[in-house]
Amino acid sequence: MAADGADSWTRAAAGIDVSFKPYEQHGVVANFATERPHREVACQWFRDDGVLAYLPLPGNLISIVWSTPADHAAELLALSPELFCDRVADAGGRRLGALSLVTPPAGFPLRLMRAPRMVAPRLALIGDAAHAIHPLSGHGINLGYQDARVLAETLMALPAHIDCGDLNWLRRFERARKEEVVALQSVTDGLQRLFSLPGQPFSLLRNAGLNFTHRLPVVKDLLVRYAMG
Repeated sequence: MAADGADSWTRAAAGIDVSFKPYEQHGVVANFATERPHREVACQWFRDDGVLAYLPLPGNLISIVWSTPADHAAELLALSPELFCDRVADAGGRRLGALSLVTPPAGFPLRLMRAPRMVAPRLALIGDAAHAIHPLSGHGINLGYQDARVLAETLMALPAHIDCGDLNWLRRFERARKEEVVALQSVTDGLQRLFSLPGQPFSLLRNAGLNFTHRLPVVKDLLVRYAMG
């Protein structure tokens, strides 16, 4: 099983070529201690300089992902720890008060990655080794968890006389995951393009769409249920 990321060495060694679509953005990540409790609530801001997410960790700790143009990411990474904390706190409206850096910030390029197949003889790809999406939806980790679950179920259903690395059997796992992976990659890619459009008219349209979704309990409940697996 290959779970070694979007630049998977295992996948390359198996001869599985993939296609990358760069977003011309970087994800800036870091962990912080917060002045105020986050109460296990994740927050996300769609800003002119990208998408900022606060993700709760145990205690008064959060992880952030700031998806932003490459030049702005370089600017953020060049800041002193104190200025970087202030910049992230200000960008989140000081929702959690002052922030203290726990881990140094790091950046990585954001790309859409599609693999033509998730399996080869004696090999299954899961997580970012099999598919990569923009982090704005927060569902990359959910896709990886579902890959692991379905692969485990596929192997547990294996008849005793069939080898666990049999390609025909592993293709059951691939078929079971294809629809969800393609759908979520397409939706997330579309959202990224929508939220990248500059100008107030597009901003008003996006906000209206999000507010409309918020007011539809059935749709909102379906989205929450999917996010929770």
